Amino acid sequence: MSSRRPGDDSAEPGSDTNLGVGLPEHLERAKSALLEAREEVRGAHQRGLPAVRVCARLTSAADAAVGTLWRAAIADLPADEAKRLEAGCVLVAHGGYGRRQLAPHSDIDLMILHTSAASSVAEDLSRRFTSEMFDIGLELGHSLRSIDDALQLAPSDPVIATSLLESRHVIGSQATYERFITAFRSNTQRRGVRASEEFVEARRQERQKYGETVYLLEPNLKRSRGGLRDIHLLRWLWYVQLGISDLDRVHAAGALSRYDHHRLISARDFLLRTRNELHFGSPRAGDALYRHEQLRLAEALGYHGTEGLRPVEQFMRDYFRHAGFVWFLTSRVSELTTRRRTVAKAIEPILSRSVANDYRIGFSEITATEAGRKKLGRETGEVLHLLTLARDHDKRIAQDTWYAVYRTAPDLPEELMPEAAEQFLTLLAQPKGLGQLLRRAHHLRVLERVVPAFRGVRCLLQFNQYHKFTVDEHSLRAVDLATRFADRQDHLGAAYRSVEDLGLLHLALLLHDTGKALEGDHSVTGEQLAIETARRLGLNAERTQRLATLVRRHLSMSHLAFRRDTHDPALLGDFAKQIGDAETMTMLFVLTCADMAAVGPGVLNDWKISVLADLHQRAIDRLEHRALRVEDRRDAVRMSVWQTLKPDERDRSEFKELFEALPEPFLTSRSPTALASSLRRLVRVASGETPPPESPARQGVDAWGGYQSDDSTLEMVAAVADGGGRGVFASMAGALSSKGLRILTAETAILPHGVLLLRFTAEDPNPALNAAEANRRVRGIATALIHAVDNHEPPKLPKVWGADRVEEAAALSGMPNEVRLDRELSDECAIIEVFTIDQAGLLYDLARTLHEVGLVIRFAKIATSLDQVVDVFYVTNRDGAKPTDDELLGEVSRRLMAVIERD
Repeated sequence: MSSRRPGDDSAEPGSDTNLGVGLPEHLERAKSALLEAREEVRGAHQRGLPAVRVCARLTSAADAAVGTLWRAAIADLPADEAKRLEAGCVLVAHGGYGRRQLAPHSDIDLMILHTSAASSVAEDLSRRFTSEMFDIGLELGHSLRSIDDALQLAPSDPVIATSLLESRHVIGSQATYERFITAFRSNTQRRGVRASEEFVEARRQERQKYGETVYLLEPNLKRSRGGLRDIHLLRWLWYVQLGISDLDRVHAAGALSRYDHHRLISARDFLLRTRNELHFGSPRAGDALYRHEQLRLAEALGYHGTEGLRPVEQFMRDYFRHAGFVWFLTSRVSELTTRRRTVAKAIEPILSRSVANDYRIGFSEITATEAGRKKLGRETGEVLHLLTLARDHDKRIAQDTWYAVYRTAPDLPEELMPEAAEQFLTLLAQPKGLGQLLRRAHHLRVLERVVPAFRGVRCLLQFNQYHKFTVDEHSLRAVDLATRFADRQDHLGAAYRSVEDLGLLHLALLLHDTGKALEGDHSVTGEQLAIETARRLGLNAERTQRLATLVRRHLSMSHLAFRRDTHDPALLGDFAKQIGDAETMTMLFVLTCADMAAVGPGVLNDWKISVLADLHQRAIDRLEHRALRVEDRRDAVRMSVWQTLKPDERDRSEFKELFEALPEPFLTSRSPTALASSLRRLVRVASGETPPPESPARQGVDAWGGYQSDDSTLEMVAAVADGGGRGVFASMAGALSSKGLRILTAETAILPHGVLLLRFTAEDPNPALNAAEANRRVRGIATALIHAVDNHEPPKLPKVWGADRVEEAAALSGMPNEVRLDRELSDECAIIEVFTIDQAGLLYDLARTLHEVGLVIRFAKIATSLDQVVDVFYVTNRDGAKPTDDELLGEVSRRLMAVIERD
């Protein structure tokens, strides 16, 4: 536990608020010496003192302070109590303090260990230490235990056990310490495999909280996979196995090869130096590598960057490489020290069978023979064969075999034999276990022997808030997630299952971001890498062209779906022509969904899939000349809706006029029943009828909507009589933001009788839990939209916890604010794109500005582009004409830039 002075939770240890009328002389002396030592160590760190020595000096300074307090406590005791304390009590450092690896803000993990004879005086010492350690500026995490208590607790709690594994005598009775440590070491080694398994499981549970992949972009230095805690786990496992945990001694004992020892020491020193700098630059303890800290650390640790690689990207690439090795070694040693391994060694030879004298396939794993190892060391195709065997037989690769491939992979020939290329293409064409297989090949550095383009993205940081993983990890995830689409029972699942050349689709996913390792537009550079890869793998001209198109156009579908009006026939025709054929279009649809899903959890949702699926289907219809004419579609919908209307409604001219004016997306996204209900509302607004008493509507204004299938996406529709020129769009956008919604798309249309129709799709971060709550939520939002009409007060936006840090982190990318104007893409509207950091109330401010300069928003989409949002507006003049005046559009650009560049 961590102790503070009772009743003063707000004070920092050692701060002036704790001094009162002054500290006793021994505390003043200890505090002064500690502060002086820390400043000396900080200076040494900045001058480049190795991290292990920095930690050791910090530990020695803490030891000196603890010794001062111990001696003062002894001096203040009566002679008999002092004698009992010295004979039967000892201060034992454990955890990081025991390892002599204190960071600048580390807790002092201290166990006050005592014999039964020294129990009462040890309790008094504990109370005194809690207060005095705090007074001199040390954060004490301490325990008071008898020898028997400590020995009994360790087997029942692996966290306590692993902390005590790092025990070190600080001051006090050496005999008491030796009695404890001898018994503890004996007990731990006697528990052997069971203890190892408990340590591995406790570490697994800890990793789950901090990220189960090395390649998270904001990792925790200590607790994420491949972090310092995994190095600690290695020490604990070796302690159980060998009775020693020091890395140099483990190497000397033959349990760690020279190569692995060098790599592990290098990783440890890198992580410790990074952690020391992180602590020295912060007023409090923390081990998370947030993006603003990554920038500072890269500079402080002397990174200068290279061509095409920023200093922060260079620094984080080093981090990922070190963490990747630590995780590789940890998983290997963990596997070798488990109970399963012990049992397997006994039964595998009995149950295994031989494969061509090169491998033995046993009960749970596949092992290379001596002949097999020789082949693995000289033939890339043989490694692919091994991976295929493991996948097909659902077996692990034995650790010794895995390690042999890992060590020899860098020496495999650069030339790829035709047989190996064919084998790789065959692997790609089989979805079963493909993601895991490719990840294994990547970890073994074999994948880059087959596809050299992938070498450039290994551990490559994407320094933005949008992506959560490195480029290589993102690409491997994309392949893995795509193979899982086969089980979906929707348009996406059907599309994946319909792809005839799955191998090429998976290859495109593997390659789609490889251009990020080079200067320039990564879609363009990636296309060239794709062509080179196709040539290396022996693809024919048709497959090469399709692969190149998929990589070059891998962002086209998402940009079109989420930034443009996809119901523009000319735009759809150009897109279909770019992609070329239905098979490539379907592959691009699946690739787009997998790419988005691999960005991070929740990025691909049901609403986005439905938007992409709609675009995919209409593009396929266009390519295969199946698209119905707009008039034919409208006639078909009209027949269905008119069957739903009451007889008297069918005869009213307002129903016919309003129906004919409804935008096509509004018609095609609703059932006949829903359309009939919407028409009734529109007629009521147009005619000025009094709404039903149970409705939140008022005369001339109505709003309605509901949640979509994913229960987090909401569509709201509003109708306003004589709504043009009143700033309704901006006011309603503000109302939605005030309800905590994030607007995704919006469109408007002027209908007969002057009715302004607005349709918003928004993401609800706090969706309703049940149908009744959903109805209340929708009614409340509808009421807010109705009250927003002619209300020009700025919206009151909810405070979102953590939003400030997200905005600050996004700003670190250095991406410029930008306003783009396009007068060519649409025949009817000017298109305005606003690129900036997402901010609360941004859409309201932009829409309000467009209203003030006399423009009408006909259509809007809000997309994400790395650390920025892209607000896209299709605008006309208030008379419906397309804006063409240069002076007006220049003023629009200046006004919008003023909005996004304000503090």
